[in-house]
Amino acid sequence: MQTIIAKTKEEQIREMATKSAVCQSMSCPIREHRLRYMLKDYVPENFRIVTDVNLRKPKMQHKDCPQFCPDEPIRMPLGFKQLFYDMPGHLERDIKNYFINLFSRRRYYDYHCGRRPITPDVEQLICQALLNFGWQQEPIFDAYTEEYQL
Repeated sequence: MQTIIAKTKEEQIREMATKSAVCQSMSCPIREHRLRYMLKDYVPENFRIVTDVNLRKPKMQHKDCPQFCPDEPIRMPLGFKQLFYDMPGHLERDIKNYFINLFSRRRYYDYHCGRRPITPDVEQLICQALLNFGWQQEPIFDAYTEEYQL
């Protein structure tokens, strides 16, 4: 298992600031630990319009905010080509078909080849599916990356 970090923290944050909603709440009790709050400082000056979270929504600006994203990167697996090496052929076929039906063919191959990081919820689905099919070994992923998750 190797760790791959494709972009620096600064590059990741700048890229997210141009594509994601930011939060500009000054009264939020958890704003110092929110990724969306941190993003507001990285929006380029030449952007005339910025997407912002709706602060009038009832649960916003509280500790259980639905838009909360931690300001720390999350370690996520990249690729699982090695997962099938020690697996019997019939089990490999069944699991692969299950994943394709679950994610779609394109998304499955994005995860399989490491073109898209496997988020914690998808990783949990993969682990649970392997157990349901009777595979008792710990899943082996090709590499890991640390990225922010919105």
